[in-house]
Amino acid sequence: MIAEYDIYDLHQHVGPLGGLLGSSNWFLDGDALHADVEQRIAFMDKFGIHQASVMAGNGYPTAGGIEDTRRVNDYIRRYQQVRPDRIAACYGTVNPLEGVAALKEIDRCLDRLGMSAMMWHHRFMGVIIDHPMMDEFVSRLTDHGKPAFVHIIADSKLESPWRLEKLADRNPDATFVALDAFSSPDHSQWMPYIASRHPNIMFDTGVMVSVGHLIENFISVAGADRTLLGTNFYSQPQLFNTPFPVSEFLNSDLPPDALRKILGGNARKLLGLADA
Repeated sequence: MIAEYDIYDLHQHVGPLGGLLGSSNWFLDGDALHADVEQRIAFMDKFGIHQASVMAGNGYPTAGGIEDTRRVNDYIRRYQQVRPDRIAACYGTVNPLEGVAALKEIDRCLDRLGMSAMMWHHRFMGVIIDHPMMDEFVSRLTDHGKPAFVHIIADSKLESPWRLEKLADRNPDATFVALDAFSSPDHSQWMPYIASRHPNIMFDTGVMVSVGHLIENFISVAGADRTLLGTNFYSQPQLFNTPFPVSEFLNSDLPPDALRKILGGNARKLLGLADA
C-alpha cells in the first residue's frame, strides 16, 4: 500500500536533545554529518517516506543570542543540502526575544538561504506563542508568502492552543501550521473546534497519540486539505522505532484521494515544491 503514495514528512528535527545542555556535538561536520543524514534516510526508506523537511531540534544553542540563531539556521540549510533529493525543504527559526534583529534573520533565511518556512517551539524559547513580537514575525512571513510553523505540544502553557488561536485571529491573512496538534487526547478534542474557527491554521500529526487521536473525526470537520503528515523524527537519539502516523493513516478507512493529500500532496503544495 505504501507504494501507492508519495509520502512527505514535513516534521523532522535536526540536532541532539542534548543540545539543551550546550552546543557540544550539536553541529556535525564531515563524515559525522553525512552519517547522520544517511541514518535519517535509512529510516525513511524503511517506512516508505520519500521526502521530508527538517528544522532545528529542541533546545538548540542560544547563549550567543542572534549570532547563535544564525549559526543554527546556516547549519540546518547545510544539513538539508547534503541530500536535497530526499530532504526537500528546511525551516528557519528566530526567538521573539531577539527583537528587530530577528526580522532581518527571517529575511536572510527566506531570501538568501532559500528556506521554505519559519518554525517556533516557544516552550524551549521561554516565551509565549502570542508574544507581541510574533505579530511582527508573522507579518514578515506573510510578505514573503511563507507559512509559520508553531508547536503546540500538550502540557505546555507557553504553547497552549488558545495562544495560537489569538495569534491566528490577529493575523488572518497568514498561514499557520499547528505542529504536534494531536499530542494528547485532550488536544485531539480541541482541534476540530479550532479548525472550524480558524481557516488559516493547518494541522500536523507529529507526536500523535495512539489512543484517542480521533483523526478521522478531525478530518470530517476540517477536511483532508488541512491535515499534514509529520512524525517528529529525531536521529540523535532516535525517539521511536516506527512512524506511528504513517501506519495509522495507511490502515485507516480514509479514501485514497484524502490519503494522497495528507501523506504528501498538502505538504508539497504548502511548501511550493515541484509536482505539488
